[in-house]
Amino acid sequence: MNPGINPSDTGAAELLANLSVQTIALVAFALTILRSMLLSIKSRSADGKQDQINPSARGIAEILESLIIAGVLVFLIIRPFFVQAFFIPSESMEPTLMGHDQGADHEHTDTIHDHIFVNKLVYRYSEPQHGDIIVFKAPASADAESLNLGRPQKENILIKRLIGIGPDTIEVKEGVTADGKPAYFVYRNNVRLDEPFIKEPLSDPQPDHAIYGVNQPLHLKPGELFVMGDNRNNSNDSRYWGTLERTRVIGKAAFIFFPFNRIRALH
Repeated sequence: MNPGINPSDTGAAELLANLSVQTIALVAFALTILRSMLLSIKSRSADGKQDQINPSARGIAEILESLIIAGVLVFLIIRPFFVQAFFIPSESMEPTLMGHDQGADHEHTDTIHDHIFVNKLVYRYSEPQHGDIIVFKAPASADAESLNLGRPQKENILIKRLIGIGPDTIEVKEGVTADGKPAYFVYRNNVRLDEPFIKEPLSDPQPDHAIYGVNQPLHLKPGELFVMGDNRNNSNDSRYWGTLERTRVIGKAAFIFFPFNRIRALH
């Protein structure tokens, strides 16, 4: 699977979180019709002199009215403009965001896929900052999975950490770890970054197809971003497919809401 993020996994939570506008409108219309039908059900008043709305039908109609209002608010206002739920399918952002299956590569004893809320409003009034975990619509050139399978490449939704912002200069170059082992490190404007959040140091040597900003400076233009996964040795990121246009950013990962034992704000 292409390392990244999936807004349409088959779980119930994801299906609800990503219902189309057409589906929401159809459900709201159907509930409105049902509510009207319930309100047309009459029963005799206690004194038997006049008809009134059946109390049970009225109660159900009021519940439906609340569902309609809540649904429109959440799915047609909050989700498109403020917050959206996403599912992490891969390991590219571990250990910050978990996305692995039990037994995968004979490494994991459990299955964990974080579910997160993404703030879609924050970048409408501010600019992304270094270190932000951002969700974005990646260019088709980032679709390594389709390329490997001989299929047409498509634009996927990915999640990475923001490392460089134009006009930064980014370079991934060789160095040594604290215990003297060779590894690669990320430099921004000739300053080596302190990155305690990554899973492990970048491998030495870097893969041959990691060509952007590796062993030579990459000068970002205004409006260009450079992104990398926290699981640097298992991340399809800007080293492989180049810079990201600012206009492709969807929002900032804000909060893990499931699994419950991993609920936390993201920084």
